[in-house]
Amino acid sequence: MKGKFIVLEKKAFYKLVEEVVQRVKKTEKPDKDKQTSDWVNAIDAKKLLGIKSNGKLRKLLYDNHIVASQHGRTILYSRKSILAFLEKNKI
Repeated sequence: MKGKFIVLEKKAFYKLVEEVVQRVKKTEKPDKDKQTSDWVNAIDAKKLLGIKSNGKLRKLLYDNHIVASQHGRTILYSRKSILAFLEKNKI
């Protein structure tokens, strides 16, 4: 199998690369920005709180420091309540 080569000048190559990058950016599906989502999963909730333990997260929930919602087995935590808890307890 014989290979075919395309020769481009440096300027034309960079222009082509830039056009490809712009086209990819336009066709990408925008991911839901995690920072603006009202509800986060347990992993993101623990990251926001700076904790690693599921037990600590549940304790904050059971002590009514943060708010969560459950549908089936999925528990989502309110980002607003987490940020309010952090703000209330800042030193």
